[in-house]
Amino acid sequence: MMAVGMRDKQAAFEFLSAFHKRLEAELVSPAAIEADIRGAVRDAKAHHSQRHLRQPEAAFLNRYVIPRLYAQMQSDLKLSDEAAKHSLLNEYHPSMREYSTHSPASTFKHPFSKGLGTGARQIYDRWMQRPGVKGSPQIQSCPDFAIRSPAPFSIVFEGKYFPSGSIEYAERELATDIYQAFFYRGLPPAPEKRGRAAWDYTFACLLAYDASPGGTLGAAWRALPHAVREGFWKGGNVYVMILGGQGRPKG
Repeated sequence: MMAVGMRDKQAAFEFLSAFHKRLEAELVSPAAIEADIRGAVRDAKAHHSQRHLRQPEAAFLNRYVIPRLYAQMQSDLKLSDEAAKHSLLNEYHPSMREYSTHSPASTFKHPFSKGLGTGARQIYDRWMQRPGVKGSPQIQSCPDFAIRSPAPFSIVFEGKYFPSGSIEYAERELATDIYQAFFYRGLPPAPEKRGRAAWDYTFACLLAYDASPGGTLGAAWRALPHAVREGFWKGGNVYVMILGGQGRPKG
Protein backbone atom coordinates (compact mmCIF):
# COMPACT_ATOMS: atom_id res chain seq x y z
CA MET A 1 0.00 0.00 0.00
CA MET A 2 1.32 3.42 -0.94
CA ALA A 3 2.44 5.87 1.71
CA VAL A 4 -0.23 8.39 2.67
CA GLY A 5 0.49 12.00 1.77
CA MET A 6 -0.92 14.59 4.17
CA ARG A 7 -2.46 16.48 1.27
CA ASP A 8 -4.31 13.34 0.14
CA LYS A 9 -5.43 12.65 3.69
CA GLN A 10 -6.74 16.18 4.10
CA ALA A 11 -8.60 15.96 0.79
CA ALA A 12 -10.20 12.65 1.79
CA PHE A 13 -11.16 14.08 5.20
CA GLU A 14 -12.75 17.15 3.65
CA PHE A 15 -14.74 15.01 1.21
CA LEU A 16 -15.98 12.67 3.95
CA SER A 17 -16.78 15.60 6.26
CA ALA A 18 -18.83 17.27 3.52
CA PHE A 19 -20.66 14.02 2.81
CA HIS A 20 -21.25 13.56 6.55
CA LYS A 21 -22.83 17.01 6.81
CA ARG A 22 -24.98 16.36 3.76
CA LEU A 23 -26.38 13.15 5.21
CA GLU A 24 -26.96 14.76 8.60
CA ALA A 25 -28.91 17.56 6.93
CA GLU A 26 -31.01 15.29 4.71
CA LEU A 27 -31.59 12.19 6.85
CA VAL A 28 -33.27 13.98 9.72
CA SER A 29 -36.02 11.57 10.83
CA PRO A 30 -34.94 8.15 12.15
CA ALA A 31 -38.60 7.17 12.68
CA ALA A 32 -39.55 7.95 9.08
CA ILE A 33 -36.46 6.24 7.69
CA GLU A 34 -37.08 3.14 9.81
CA ALA A 35 -40.66 2.92 8.54
CA ASP A 36 -39.53 3.39 4.94
CA ILE A 37 -36.80 0.76 5.25
CA ARG A 38 -39.16 -1.82 6.76
CA GLY A 39 -41.65 -1.19 3.97
CA ALA A 40 -39.02 -1.48 1.27
CA VAL A 41 -37.72 -4.76 2.70
CA ARG A 42 -41.25 -6.16 3.01
CA ASP A 43 -42.09 -5.25 -0.59
CA ALA A 44 -38.82 -6.61 -1.97
CA LYS A 45 -39.29 -9.96 -0.22
CA ALA A 46 -42.96 -10.23 -1.18
CA HIS A 47 -42.26 -9.73 -4.86
CA HIS A 48 -39.04 -11.79 -4.95
CA SER A 49 -37.28 -8.92 -6.64
CA GLN A 50 -34.91 -6.10 -5.92
CA ARG A 51 -32.17 -8.10 -4.24
CA HIS A 52 -30.52 -4.88 -3.15
CA LEU A 53 -33.49 -4.05 -0.88
CA ARG A 54 -34.16 -7.37 0.85
CA GLN A 55 -32.20 -6.61 4.02
CA PRO A 56 -32.52 -3.45 6.15
CA GLU A 57 -28.83 -2.56 5.90
CA ALA A 58 -28.72 -2.99 2.14
CA ALA A 59 -32.02 -1.13 1.73
CA PHE A 60 -30.72 1.82 3.73
CA LEU A 61 -27.42 2.01 1.89
CA ASN A 62 -28.91 1.61 -1.56
CA ARG A 63 -31.91 3.91 -1.06
CA TYR A 64 -30.31 6.66 0.99
CA VAL A 65 -26.51 6.53 0.78
CA ILE A 66 -25.36 5.37 -2.65
CA PRO A 67 -27.37 7.93 -4.69
CA ARG A 68 -26.16 10.77 -2.45
CA LEU A 69 -22.55 9.60 -2.54
CA TYR A 70 -22.71 9.42 -6.34
CA ALA A 71 -24.02 12.99 -6.44
CA GLN A 72 -21.34 14.16 -3.99
CA MET A 73 -18.62 12.64 -6.16
CA GLN A 74 -19.91 14.58 -9.13
CA SER A 75 -20.28 17.90 -7.31
CA ASP A 76 -17.17 17.84 -5.09
CA LEU A 77 -14.78 15.78 -7.20
CA LYS A 78 -16.06 17.07 -10.57
CA LEU A 79 -16.46 13.55 -11.96
CA SER A 80 -18.60 12.92 -15.02
CA ASP A 81 -21.43 10.38 -14.95
CA GLU A 82 -19.24 7.66 -16.43
CA ALA A 83 -16.23 8.49 -14.26
CA ALA A 84 -18.38 8.43 -11.11
CA LYS A 85 -19.87 5.05 -12.10
CA HIS A 86 -16.37 3.65 -12.60
CA SER A 87 -15.10 5.11 -9.34
CA LEU A 88 -18.01 4.04 -7.13
CA LEU A 89 -17.92 0.31 -6.38
CA ASN A 90 -21.06 -1.28 -4.91
CA GLU A 91 -21.77 -4.80 -3.69
CA TYR A 92 -25.21 -4.57 -5.36
CA HIS A 93 -24.06 -2.96 -8.59
CA PRO A 94 -26.04 -5.38 -10.85
CA SER A 95 -29.25 -3.85 -9.44
CA MET A 96 -27.96 -0.26 -9.45
CA ARG A 97 -26.13 0.23 -12.72
CA GLU A 98 -27.10 3.90 -12.85
CA TYR A 99 -24.58 4.45 -10.03
CA SER A 100 -21.95 1.71 -10.30
CA THR A 101 -20.62 -0.96 -12.65
CA HIS A 102 -18.29 -3.08 -10.47
CA SER A 103 -18.14 -4.89 -7.13
CA PRO A 104 -15.69 -3.94 -4.36
CA ALA A 105 -14.96 -7.61 -3.61
CA SER A 106 -11.27 -8.48 -3.41
CA THR A 107 -9.79 -10.73 -6.07
CA PHE A 108 -7.70 -12.49 -3.38
CA LYS A 109 -8.77 -14.90 -0.65
CA HIS A 110 -7.13 -14.97 2.78
CA PRO A 111 -7.43 -16.85 6.11
CA PHE A 112 -8.45 -13.81 8.18
CA SER A 113 -11.93 -12.91 9.38
CA LYS A 114 -13.29 -9.43 10.08
CA GLY A 115 -15.34 -10.77 13.02
CA LEU A 116 -14.49 -10.05 16.65
CA GLY A 117 -14.97 -12.33 19.63
CA THR A 118 -13.51 -15.48 18.07
CA GLY A 119 -10.95 -17.34 20.14
CA ALA A 120 -7.59 -18.48 18.82
CA ARG A 121 -8.64 -22.14 19.11
CA GLN A 122 -11.72 -21.58 16.95
CA ILE A 123 -9.67 -19.69 14.37
CA TYR A 124 -7.14 -22.50 14.07
CA ASP A 125 -9.92 -25.10 13.89
CA ARG A 126 -11.50 -23.14 11.03
CA TRP A 127 -8.18 -23.05 9.22
CA MET A 128 -7.95 -26.83 9.65
CA GLN A 129 -11.59 -27.35 8.60
CA ARG A 130 -12.17 -29.58 11.59
CA PRO A 131 -15.58 -31.26 12.00
CA GLY A 132 -18.29 -29.12 13.54
CA VAL A 133 -16.49 -25.83 12.89
CA LYS A 134 -18.36 -23.35 10.73
CA GLY A 135 -16.74 -21.08 8.18
CA SER A 136 -14.39 -21.41 5.26
CA PRO A 137 -10.63 -21.47 5.88
CA GLN A 138 -10.22 -18.90 3.10
CA ILE A 139 -12.31 -15.73 2.91
CA GLN A 140 -12.96 -13.34 0.06
CA SER A 141 -13.53 -9.88 1.49
CA CYS A 142 -16.47 -7.93 0.08
CA PRO A 143 -17.16 -4.57 1.70
CA ASP A 144 -20.41 -2.73 1.09
CA PHE A 145 -19.05 -0.04 -1.24
CA ALA A 146 -15.87 1.85 -2.05
CA ILE A 147 -14.34 4.73 -4.00
CA ARG A 148 -11.37 4.26 -6.34
CA SER A 149 -9.66 6.10 -9.20
CA PRO A 150 -10.50 8.37 -11.00
CA ALA A 151 -11.38 9.82 -7.60
CA PRO A 152 -8.23 11.43 -6.12
CA PHE A 153 -8.25 9.02 -3.15
CA SER A 154 -9.38 5.49 -2.37
CA ILE A 155 -11.84 4.78 0.46
CA VAL A 156 -13.42 1.48 1.51
CA PHE A 157 -16.76 1.75 3.32
CA GLU A 158 -18.34 -0.47 5.93
CA GLY A 159 -22.05 0.38 6.08
CA LYS A 160 -24.30 -0.46 9.01
CA TYR A 161 -27.95 0.02 9.93
CA PHE A 162 -28.80 -0.12 13.64
CA PRO A 163 -32.57 -0.46 14.24
CA SER A 164 -32.61 -1.14 18.00
CA GLY A 165 -30.60 -2.29 20.99
CA SER A 166 -29.56 -1.47 24.53
CA ILE A 167 -26.60 0.78 25.26
CA GLU A 168 -24.51 -2.28 26.13
CA TYR A 169 -25.39 -3.92 22.82
CA ALA A 170 -24.70 -0.67 20.96
CA GLU A 171 -21.26 -0.40 22.56
CA ARG A 172 -20.36 -3.90 21.36
CA GLU A 173 -21.71 -3.21 17.88
CA LEU A 174 -19.82 0.06 17.60
CA ALA A 175 -16.51 -1.55 18.55
CA THR A 176 -17.13 -4.39 16.07
CA ASP A 177 -18.15 -2.05 13.25
CA ILE A 178 -15.15 0.26 13.62
CA TYR A 179 -12.82 -2.73 13.77
CA GLN A 180 -14.32 -4.14 10.56
CA ALA A 181 -13.69 -0.88 8.70
CA PHE A 182 -10.10 -0.89 9.96
CA PHE A 183 -9.70 -4.54 8.94
CA TYR A 184 -10.71 -3.79 5.35
CA ARG A 185 -8.36 -0.81 5.17
CA GLY A 186 -5.47 -2.94 6.40
CA LEU A 187 -5.73 -5.67 3.75
CA PRO A 188 -2.89 -5.59 1.19
CA PRO A 189 -3.38 -4.56 -2.44
CA ALA A 190 -4.77 -7.07 -4.92
CA PRO A 191 -4.65 -6.59 -8.70
CA GLU A 192 -7.61 -6.31 -11.03
CA LYS A 193 -8.62 -9.73 -12.29
CA ARG A 194 -11.05 -10.78 -15.01
CA GLY A 195 -12.85 -7.45 -14.92
CA ARG A 196 -13.05 -7.31 -11.13
CA ALA A 197 -11.76 -4.18 -9.47
CA ALA A 198 -8.32 -4.00 -7.89
CA TRP A 199 -8.09 -3.69 -4.09
CA ASP A 200 -5.91 -0.87 -2.83
CA TYR A 201 -7.51 1.38 -0.21
CA THR A 202 -5.73 4.10 1.72
CA PHE A 203 -8.69 5.14 3.88
CA ALA A 204 -11.75 3.51 5.43
CA CYS A 205 -15.08 4.85 6.60
CA LEU A 206 -17.63 3.34 8.93
CA LEU A 207 -21.00 4.77 7.89
CA ALA A 208 -23.66 3.73 10.39
CA TYR A 209 -27.25 4.93 10.76
CA ASP A 210 -28.81 4.76 14.21
CA ALA A 211 -32.58 4.35 13.87
CA SER A 212 -33.00 2.94 17.37
CA PRO A 213 -35.74 4.34 19.64
CA GLY A 214 -33.22 5.42 22.25
CA GLY A 215 -30.46 6.49 19.90
CA THR A 216 -28.09 4.11 21.66
CA LEU A 217 -25.50 3.71 18.92
CA GLY A 218 -25.06 7.46 18.69
CA ALA A 219 -24.87 7.65 22.48
CA ALA A 220 -22.14 4.99 22.54
CA TRP A 221 -20.12 7.00 20.00
CA ARG A 222 -20.54 10.32 21.80
CA ALA A 223 -19.53 8.73 25.12
CA LEU A 224 -16.04 7.91 23.83
CA PRO A 225 -13.28 10.32 24.90
CA HIS A 226 -12.56 13.00 22.31
CA ALA A 227 -8.96 11.83 21.89
CA VAL A 228 -10.16 8.30 21.09
CA ARG A 229 -12.67 9.52 18.52
CA GLU A 230 -10.00 11.65 16.86
CA GLY A 231 -7.53 8.79 16.97
CA PHE A 232 -9.51 6.60 14.59
CA TRP A 233 -8.77 9.03 11.77
CA LYS A 234 -5.47 10.53 12.87
CA GLY A 235 -3.80 7.23 13.71
CA GLY A 236 -5.89 4.66 11.85
CA ASN A 237 -7.14 6.40 8.67
CA VAL A 238 -10.69 5.39 9.63
CA TYR A 239 -13.43 8.03 9.45
CA VAL A 240 -16.34 7.18 11.76
CA MET A 241 -19.65 8.56 10.53
CA ILE A 242 -22.55 7.91 12.92
CA LEU A 243 -25.85 9.26 11.61
CA GLY A 244 -29.31 9.50 13.17
CA GLY A 245 -29.05 8.59 16.81
CA GLN A 246 -31.63 11.02 18.17
CA GLY A 247 -34.25 8.42 18.91
CA ARG A 248 -37.90 8.48 17.88
CA PRO A 249 -40.35 11.05 19.26
CA LYS A 250 -42.57 9.75 22.07
CA GLY A 251 -46.31 9.59 21.83
